[in-house]
Amino acid sequence: MNMARVDIIAGALLCVFGIVIYFAAPLTVGEYNEVGLTPWSFPSALAAALAVLSALLCFNGWRNRNRENSTEKAEEEGSRSASTPHIIAAIVVMGLYIIGMPLFGYLLATAATLLVLSVIYGNRRWLGLFIVAAVSPPVLFFFFQEVMIILLPEASLF
Repeated sequence: MNMARVDIIAGALLCVFGIVIYFAAPLTVGEYNEVGLTPWSFPSALAAALAVLSALLCFNGWRNRNRENSTEKAEEEGSRSASTPHIIAAIVVMGLYIIGMPLFGYLLATAATLLVLSVIYGNRRWLGLFIVAAVSPPVLFFFFQEVMIILLPEASLF
């Protein structure tokens, strides 16, 4: 089975699963009368994100369904030989991220980790890399700090 067909099937199944969870989450958790988010808000948001991303995976598989088998075989052989060093490097970077987050804080450690992982996996679009590394951590920081009220590590070195 080629990867496009796998993407279509997996995307469709996960999309249906996300939709079912989205509508089932409010039924399984009791009401919460305080002001703010309800207990089923986060599971519903995750289910909606799963459904949307799965639909995009399904669309990507449909878009690539006519790819030639020889191209796929060449890509698979090349990715198999190069994937182990990338995985080891990613594990090392994530270990350094865990160690560095309390020292440098969430914002700086996350931005640096995004940059390094993107370069390890071959992304050389420098403008896009720096934009993502500059915008993503503050947006996620605001979401966790203000919306979800989850405290993230602050820098202890400075």
